[in-house]
Amino acid sequence: MKIVELGKMFRPGTSHVYPPFKNGRYMEEFAYETLMAKKDEIQTDLVYLPIFWTNLQNHPGFTQSRSKYDIVLNQALQQYPKNTRYFTIVQHDDGPQLQLPKDTVVFGACTGTIPLPLIYEDTTNRLSQLEHKEPDIFASFVGSLTHPVRQRMASAVESRPDIVCRMQKAWNVKVPTEQADEFLDLTMRSKFCLAPRGYGRSSFRFFEAILMDTIPVYFWDDVEWLPYKEHLEYKLFSVSISD
Repeated sequence: MKIVELGKMFRPGTSHVYPPFKNGRYMEEFAYETLMAKKDEIQTDLVYLPIFWTNLQNHPGFTQSRSKYDIVLNQALQQYPKNTRYFTIVQHDDGPQLQLPKDTVVFGACTGTIPLPLIYEDTTNRLSQLEHKEPDIFASFVGSLTHPVRQRMASAVESRPDIVCRMQKAWNVKVPTEQADEFLDLTMRSKFCLAPRGYGRSSFRFFEAILMDTIPVYFWDDVEWLPYKEHLEYKLFSVSISD
């Protein structure tokens, strides 16, 4: 497998810890290290664009520097034939925000060509080690109002006493400890974990609920962004509802 030579400016670190149970790398970082280690074993005509999209695009100076990144990226791509096809891996909700060649294959957690799970690394395996409780709540949700689908979901269940919905109006990258603990407590006590799409098409909660042995209920609108549907029978362990 060939890899475009891009400087470390395209792979910055980050101090962000979101979701609050993240303890390790974001998807782009994990994929980069894995692909670099396996590049001689992988057979593909696609050329890898090694960019940490989440770290890069969350940097406060990215918007002002975007044109410079585009220039440097275009210069690197000039080293390859015009008919070269590329691929990249992106976890960021907005997908790649730089100018990519036409037909670039984007493996994305919320948008792109091929869906990936919206997950993160937790070297402590905290969620999967929680003590499972006998459900005493039918369903629950703890989160922010980041998309109209969430508001419509909350309105639809507000009259249900067996459904607990804790909705915050504003999203913040720094989730208060008490809110994170409440999410864990309510999810572990619930039969179903409501996992509506947020700003992006997917939901961290969907995959967190699976780790906690709770049934995730995914609410979506334009695209059902679930990965590996050709291999997984989601109806066996989850619920998917089109808004």
